Amino acid sequence: MRFLRTAVPTFVALLATLMATATPATAVESGDLRDDFYTPPAGELSAGPGEVIQSRAAEFRIEPTGLVDQRVRSWQLLYGSTDTDGRRIAVSGTVLVPEAPYDGPGPRPVVAHAIGTHGLGDRCAPSRALAEGSQYESIVIKAMLDRGWAVVATDYQGLGTPGGHSYVNGRAEGQAVLDSVRAAQRLPGTGIVPDAPVLIAGYSQGGQAASWAAELQPSYAPELNLRGASVGAPAADLLLVAQGVDGSPAFGFGLTAAVGLKHAYPELPLEELFTDHGRELLADIADDCTLEIATKYGMHSWDRLTTEDPFTRADWRGRLTEQQAGRHRPAVPVQLYHSRLDDVIPYRAGTELKDRLCGLGASVDWDTYVVPTHIATFYAAAPSTVRWLADRIEGRPVENDC
Repeated sequence: MRFLRTAVPTFVALLATLMATATPATAVESGDLRDDFYTPPAGELSAGPGEVIQSRAAEFRIEPTGLVDQRVRSWQLLYGSTDTDGRRIAVSGTVLVPEAPYDGPGPRPVVAHAIGTHGLGDRCAPSRALAEGSQYESIVIKAMLDRGWAVVATDYQGLGTPGGHSYVNGRAEGQAVLDSVRAAQRLPGTGIVPDAPVLIAGYSQGGQAASWAAELQPSYAPELNLRGASVGAPAADLLLVAQGVDGSPAFGFGLTAAVGLKHAYPELPLEELFTDHGRELLADIADDCTLEIATKYGMHSWDRLTTEDPFTRADWRGRLTEQQAGRHRPAVPVQLYHSRLDDVIPYRAGTELKDRLCGLGASVDWDTYVVPTHIATFYAAAPSTVRWLADRIEGRPVENDC
């Protein structure tokens, strides 16, 4: 276990590098919400998990400059996956591959980068943001691409594609992440081979998704050559998160989770448990993206917006508990990290996930940060995360803190 007190990430250095290698270009069609690319062909969905339904060339623009990285090929794709109940669904995403040949040992690795919270509206889909230059995780994705790795990023269920986004539904997220790798391997022109080393990385919602993907991989996608999973500040226990955001500036993320789980489990009562003002907020947040969620709903509390405490109800407690990461043993090492000063996801969510994974016999490399705020830790941890992933590709020993 390491205590990491880094407060200033290498963001500035990375930004200088990307500005030197990127050029402006016009926006791609994906910025148009009338874009029907995200809608699967009419009729019953027949694509199996990881099968490519359709794809098209796109651009990789880097936030905050909005410049196009000309050294990376980009595709948007629609592929088959399954929801939490095993039904076939279509999911969208992005595949990014460096133009230069991979000069490392073996075939080019592929990182399944599980994106963090982007919101509930179709306009918030990460694939749109990557093409438009508004993707706040793009600079970290670029650090992976600069090592010659391919990167695939899923939009998750219902974010871009028809239907509601099942935000923080662990099983659906994990399956979408694994199926995105399968789709990238099958997409013509990427050069990603079936036995390529696979890595998983995610932070926040993406941390929950990354943990679920690593846990499901032995049974759901055993053919993938998975080498390791990096899990940062995971939303690993939604009851803890709901309690943590109550009355805080981050309350909107709890409200988003309630809407997302209603999408995943339509039988759950939601609007009927809220006051008139609470129902207004639920309707308002339904198409909001991350920045709006972070700024519009802070300081509200569950008791003032609800007529009945949802967390004392067996149906809501049961579904929330089902999303808990750390229920299955990953077959690969896991890097798990969290800041003691996280202001969105309680530090305890990370430590308790470590305990659950260790109890299952997993190998966990645990790092504690002392960095103020949830989002700052994402950038502060990025260099260490990328190095840890590189070590898994190169077969170096991994520290096990269990």
